[in-house]
Amino acid sequence: MKSVTRRRSGLSLGLLALLLSGCLSSGGGSDSNNETAPPPPAADQRENSLYLRAAAVGVADLDAALKIYTEGLGMREVERVTRDDRIEVALESADKRGSYVVLMSYTDGVGRNTQQSPGKLVFYAKDPAAFATRFALAGGRITVPPAPQASVGGIVVGFGRDQDNNLIEITGSDDAKDSYFSAFGIGVSDLDTARDFYVDTLGFEESQFLQIPGQYDEYILTSPVPGGSALVLMHWTNATPRNYTDNPVKLELAAAQPERLSDAITASGQTVTQEPAPSAEADLNKALVGYASDADGTLLEIRQSIRAYLSGAAIGVSNLDTALAFYTEGLGMREVERRTRDNREEVVLESADGRGSQVILMGFTDGATRNYRQNPGKLVFYAKDPTTFAQDIRDAGGVILVEPVDQGPALGNAVVGFGRDVDNNLIEIVGDAAATESYFGAFGIGVSDLAAAKAFYADTLGFKVSLFLPIPGQYNEYILQGYGGSALVLMNWTNGSVRNYTDNPVKLEIATASPEAFIDTIDDAGERVVQTPAVSEDAGREDELVGFAKDADGTLLEVLLAPWGQTIPVP
Repeated sequence: MKSVTRRRSGLSLGLLALLLSGCLSSGGGSDSNNETAPPPPAADQRENSLYLRAAAVGVADLDAALKIYTEGLGMREVERVTRDDRIEVALESADKRGSYVVLMSYTDGVGRNTQQSPGKLVFYAKDPAAFATRFALAGGRITVPPAPQASVGGIVVGFGRDQDNNLIEITGSDDAKDSYFSAFGIGVSDLDTARDFYVDTLGFEESQFLQIPGQYDEYILTSPVPGGSALVLMHWTNATPRNYTDNPVKLELAAAQPERLSDAITASGQTVTQEPAPSAEADLNKALVGYASDADGTLLEIRQSIRAYLSGAAIGVSNLDTALAFYTEGLGMREVERRTRDNREEVVLESADGRGSQVILMGFTDGATRNYRQNPGKLVFYAKDPTTFAQDIRDAGGVILVEPVDQGPALGNAVVGFGRDVDNNLIEIVGDAAATESYFGAFGIGVSDLAAAKAFYADTLGFKVSLFLPIPGQYNEYILQGYGGSALVLMNWTNGSVRNYTDNPVKLEIATASPEAFIDTIDDAGERVVQTPAVSEDAGREDELVGFAKDADGTLLEVLLAPWGQTIPVP
């Protein structure tokens, strides 16, 4: 077994927070595939990014379980799938954070004990007392009411049981908007053997070893891929008999290279019952799915991961020097890189706060006529002092259309204002008291068909819908979140003004766990692939995996390898 440093302690503040708690580039992009480009790095030279996509538990009564998990735990149903031997209902947290919880209702008549799972589900809640009350009213059972725990710095912690006797851990969090699923614990018969399998074989990262005196020992495992819940390996030490074998529990694991993950499981001596392949089950739409099990018989479902985020937002500018001065002096950004491409110069900027995606200014050099003043999108900046930020925009040559003011209860009393940059791009200013200075919070692109664009970016490419927001007399928009970077906003104007939605000088740089799978998904969706992922030869992008595509409106998508999928260092 790999040697590790274990922290044998009671429930510590730092650990509890970890346990329960749950941007760039460029290249040419031509209309033809680059058949002479070097091949992408071999699969075994890249990190096989893996995360917990969903945690599934068997339930005796699906309706009763749904009542507890929706009304009691604040989750909402996002998908219902009929499998050969069961119905699966996928649920998302109220905060839309963490992995999915899947309720499995078996239909094959085989007797299963759903009452003896030695694991747990951990939820963070803004108001743990109200959360516990809501849970009890929906049919759950509170065993330890949430209360401040002096040993962990006064954090509020409580426990309960759902209708199938699964342990529910409730923890207070000021960070939560409502509640979210932050960790899933599975019982294991041999803790160190399980740790070796999930860390050394599968690729989870060991965060901490923890002993809860008189209760259980556990390893807390996380993933370098953001957005998923933690996985906890638990072995009970209180002498109570526990069933560790063949529980009706499933871990859905999403990996950049599912075939490679399957091979690793086989090499470790565990059982792969189905190699990853397009599923024949109608509800899965030919998704790449495989199955395996760990030493205790816990079912592992292996999926293809394309988890992505907006790493950079690029806009064409009529004068690069003028635009650069505006974005640095007016918006507080700083230049971090400059790239020469076949038909343009690109200047890469990052926010004063260092948060959010990068902004790329594209100064085209090919002499082609482009309209830089009709982009129907926007750039959203969060500022600690929005009034001063607006004046900085004026001083740098921009225009303020609407002074930043409190928008009232309808928008949560947010301070919002609007301006224009030197190329007439809409700049939205939002007050944020937590900002250290200012940062680029969202990039809006104009789309001709809002519903179709939402289906493409959210339903197909996996960005999460945060909010649908109609601005009366102006525009309707979907606000989408990736797994890092700034938000992506899809905008369609409703004020009757003429807008050009097609082939604007705009580019989205999207970093993903698997550029190849991401491009394949775009191709399967019927959108245009410009260049399949290949190793770039562009200056400043040498040896980076880059692909290109376009959405239905002609917006260029540059597809890159995310940081959690980079090449493994050679010893």
